[in-house]
Amino acid sequence: MVLSKLAFAFALAAVLLPLQSCRGKDVIEFSSDVDAAIDIEHKWAVVSEPYVACRESPSYEAKISRNLRKGMVEMIVGERTVKVGDAFEKWLAFEDGWVPESSVGVYLNRLRAEKAAAEN
Repeated sequence: MVLSKLAFAFALAAVLLPLQSCRGKDVIEFSSDVDAAIDIEHKWAVVSEPYVACRESPSYEAKISRNLRKGMVEMIVGERTVKVGDAFEKWLAFEDGWVPESSVGVYLNRLRAEKAAAEN
């Protein structure tokens, strides 16, 4: 008798447990922001100085297009090395201007850049 009750319990569990997994699941939305965050075609910059002038061309004499603040994250769209006095300096291009590389930290993807910006 005990054995038949135990067998019945196992049979009932074998039927009900698979049905438990058939309940509706939460829908996971895919965000295209993730693609941009791990994009390997572009590098990302985090402003490391309190204020940085973003210039219209890679030169300290060029007109300022906007000001950047420490911790801002920008996508690098180009770079150029220019002669400044007797030395050479690397400048990075953003969508709307240029900054000297010495005023930012450079990261391989947006996720790393955003993490670095949050830590500062």
